[in-house]
Amino acid sequence: MNQKVSTNHLTVLSIIVILLVSSYINWLPIPIVDAQEKNSEAEITVEATVNRAFHYDQHGLLELEIDNDSDLEIVEIEADLTELGSTERLSISPELNRVTLSVRSDIEPGEKKIPINVVDENGGTYTTTAAATIIAREKTNDDRDWDEAVIYFMVTDRFADGDPKNNDPYGINYDEIDDNPRGAYQGGDFKGITDNLDYLAELGINTIWITPIVENVGHDVEFNSDAGAYYGYHGYWAKDFETLNPHLGSLEDFHELIDQAAARDIDIMVDVVLNHIGYGLKINDEQSEPPAGFPTNEDRNRFVDMIRDRSGAGDLKMELSGLPDFKTEEDWVREQIVAWQTAWLEKSTTPSGNSISSYRVDTVKHVDHVTWQHFKNELVAIDPNFKLIGEAWGANYQDDLGYHKTGTMDSLLDFGFKDHARHFVNGSLEEVNNQLIVRNQSISNIATLGQFLGSHDEAGFLHNLIESGDSEEVAQGKLKLAATLQITAKGQPVIYYGEELGQTGAENWPEYDNRYDFAWDMIEGNPILDHYQKLLEFRQAYSELLARADRSTLAGSNNAEWLVVERTYDDQSVYLGFNRADFEQEITLTVSNADVIVIDHYADQTYQATEDQAGNYVISLTAPKLTDGGTLLLTAENGTILSNQDNANSAETETSDSITKEPIENQSENANITIWPFIILISLTIAVITFIQIKRKK
Repeated sequence: MNQKVSTNHLTVLSIIVILLVSSYINWLPIPIVDAQEKNSEAEITVEATVNRAFHYDQHGLLELEIDNDSDLEIVEIEADLTELGSTERLSISPELNRVTLSVRSDIEPGEKKIPINVVDENGGTYTTTAAATIIAREKTNDDRDWDEAVIYFMVTDRFADGDPKNNDPYGINYDEIDDNPRGAYQGGDFKGITDNLDYLAELGINTIWITPIVENVGHDVEFNSDAGAYYGYHGYWAKDFETLNPHLGSLEDFHELIDQAAARDIDIMVDVVLNHIGYGLKINDEQSEPPAGFPTNEDRNRFVDMIRDRSGAGDLKMELSGLPDFKTEEDWVREQIVAWQTAWLEKSTTPSGNSISSYRVDTVKHVDHVTWQHFKNELVAIDPNFKLIGEAWGANYQDDLGYHKTGTMDSLLDFGFKDHARHFVNGSLEEVNNQLIVRNQSISNIATLGQFLGSHDEAGFLHNLIESGDSEEVAQGKLKLAATLQITAKGQPVIYYGEELGQTGAENWPEYDNRYDFAWDMIEGNPILDHYQKLLEFRQAYSELLARADRSTLAGSNNAEWLVVERTYDDQSVYLGFNRADFEQEITLTVSNADVIVIDHYADQTYQATEDQAGNYVISLTAPKLTDGGTLLLTAENGTILSNQDNANSAETETSDSITKEPIENQSENANITIWPFIILISLTIAVITFIQIKRKK
């Protein structure tokens, strides 16, 4: 009986000890058994290399060599890019075995490890590690990084007509159209942009985004309806991806634009479409009596077997607006489309060596991730500096729709920002500023956002304000304040052409008043333009800071109708003031000492600190009323501007809470690490003592 009890006791104690040890081992954050050893019976080996050293404004290519002598299919590849300041689980397509790498600007140069995990169809895993060499960015005062881009988006056909000889290359007689003449080409071209580069340089932009440059279907797509004429003037209905749209000019004209822009330190960004082609290009679209400019059989044969017979389900296989949809999930289709688009890097390269620098990518949601990874890879193989900003409809700082840090898009258009701006100018100063503080934290040089107020696909910001009941004067004041918010925010400001003049319009198909001709006669003496020029001069002067700085609230409130915020980066600060009141406001701010001088770059005013009755050093300045811009652009010398007491206490409490919370969590983890060995040791001790006692009883 005693022997049986003793045996049972020992069995129970042994089980407890085994469970405790197992739990401790399973709790550890690293695997005890190497994955490759675990699956050593499979005849699969993995090697990985990075093709080049690169800095934070460039890219490298991670390339995998998978030697697979088994019958097992590779179904998943992941890379841990933590040491590059990116995601710890980058998914790499097994169809490609290659992906583009980026590194965050605050990562120190040196060799970085990239652990890689490959999984076969049975769940077997195989690991390897690649080394990426990150080099220092040798940046001069004339250099500019991708996240410092200030983008000017124009519908090229509507900006400026520099060469009337290319206005009607198909002999359509656009000038005779009387049923919706706004649906026809208006004459804008490459030469028109070149002739007006000085205007854009003086405005303060550094990147021009032009609509697609390839040849489009030439016919009136509404020829069978009474809706009015409508042509592919916008460029999104391609007919031939290898040829320039003759309405825009020749390759020599394009090269001249690129060279002249480069001479003014302006980059050219081209809009591209990989999702669809133009109407009339399905194999059965032949017409017995085609309208002028209708695609030919030769045009249709160019895309045989590349497009779907009919619209499918979901974003990836639907025919967007009834446009023929590419079967990009088929590898040969993907490779052909990518080859057509990447060829423009070489074609656009001028005899002087200048070229296009980036693509704005249309309809990102409607193309699969494998295609986007392949596209980015092929571009980077040609130019390691090449960038992509994607139009993933609805993307914002809270939801990148799965495109940031994926080896695809370097930036996304921020579809939420215009709503933030609208709420801000309508009175929600504090709420929106708090949202922008959070937005800042989601943005980096490898995953940034392009904030815009209007575009060719949406009604103008100013138009919406007037439609909601604001007078033209008040609406223009709100546009100015919204522009201040946009241009001084972290991210890439995207200015829609003519917006800086106060042009605007409805998104009313088929006229599209938001696709107006640029109003060259509105430039002289335009107060909205003056406002934009001041903002962009300030943005240029503090370019890196405004692209990367933190954001915090210093003073003001919704009730006061003004707000002052601080943007801080690398021990340097600028201060931004916003006044939405319909009158000037005297604002008093506390500064750090008696020697502080504050400069308002908007009003070109300088303020010297004075001492108030309470013994604080302050500056008092005047914020212009809303209709006069409502803007302060401040810097401080010999010290800093301080937050008001309420905000300081609030910030101190929040900081204290955050500082306390994090160590508690870490202490908990450390406690687990420390306590587990003691629990096991105590359990073993109890087991030994119990065993000895049992032996004595025997």
